[in-house]
Amino acid sequence: MRRALPMLLVLACGLAVPASAATPSAQKLLWATVNVCNTQTHPNMMGVRSSMPGDGDRTKMYMRFTAQYYSASKQLWFDVGQNGVSKWIYVGSGIYRAKQAGYTFGFESAPGASYTLRGAVDFKWTKRGHIVRTAHMITKAGHPSTTGADPPDFSASLCEIRD
Repeated sequence: MRRALPMLLVLACGLAVPASAATPSAQKLLWATVNVCNTQTHPNMMGVRSSMPGDGDRTKMYMRFTAQYYSASKQLWFDVGQNGVSKWIYVGSGIYRAKQAGYTFGFESAPGASYTLRGAVDFKWTKRGHIVRTAHMITKAGHPSTTGADPPDFSASLCEIRD
């Protein structure tokens, strides 16, 4: 019995390592970026692209995109009203390693106006109609080659729209 307890502890610790080792890998697959920002092809628009990791199960994965603007006078970020939030978008099954989706926001600009924008993405994984996991991310740079980027390798944390 004395030998069995230490052996069980060693085995339990050994089994825990792969689960914790998988976490950083899954975290790398969870991201959000601005991949379109007021270009000639997409004037007064901000595109947000995201990736979320699957869990190896038949979980359903969803994303919701929000546009936010920076108030320099209050030094705070605020959600854009009305059309600044997408509906929940089904992006796929958790059996996949990761799934990506995107959403493009259009803005009306006023002459001489300037807006600093960013994206926020809510993620949820559901199973049998119940939420089993959630996450929230703010856009960050560093995700080149995202689908639909304009220009093709564009990835930013913020978007400036100036008229």
